[in-house]
Amino acid sequence: MDENPTNFGWFFRLEEDGIYPTISVIEGVDREEVIQILAGEDAERERMSVKEAIDEVTRDVDVIGLGEDSGLVFTIEAISSTLAVPGVLREISQNGRCVSATFSSEGVCSFHYAVRGELVAYEFDAGYPVWPLIARDDRWDVTWSEATAEFDENEIVQGVHLLSLIGQVMGIAPQASWFKRQLWTIKIPCSVQFEGSPAWNIP
Repeated sequence: MDENPTNFGWFFRLEEDGIYPTISVIEGVDREEVIQILAGEDAERERMSVKEAIDEVTRDVDVIGLGEDSGLVFTIEAISSTLAVPGVLREISQNGRCVSATFSSEGVCSFHYAVRGELVAYEFDAGYPVWPLIARDDRWDVTWSEATAEFDENEIVQGVHLLSLIGQVMGIAPQASWFKRQLWTIKIPCSVQFEGSPAWNIP
């Protein structure tokens, strides 16, 4: 783990490598179970860094790296957003929780949180504060979002507060070291396959 998990200066350098990631942290399943959910039992996997994975992404293929930290599973997609699809979040969180955030090249950042197969929060353009889909949902602690009030307007526009929010929700925030590791990496059909399907239903 990085020495200072609240310092997100590294995030601003991702764009230099063409990385506009979707990052998730998952509780309640192990890495192999996540792989099976996303790609099936016979999924092929390779070890590569997030930067190396960019070259493997095609129009029809998304590439997802998986790692573990502090007893939780995390995933990183260099330039895709499978872990932002509501149906995927619902399935992966069946036995626990899943939180994810997407940082697009167009400057729109989204935040997503599911608990035991149900969406709790989903914001396409997530500013400050982030709210649950249902007011006063007891699965959402308002202090999580309040704790990100320290970020300035520019940081919020770029979505840096969402890295901190992930940490508030799951107890561990995304780290620079995750992007340097050789992650177990899988290839799956591009997330556009879900367009127009019930997987995109949001209550």
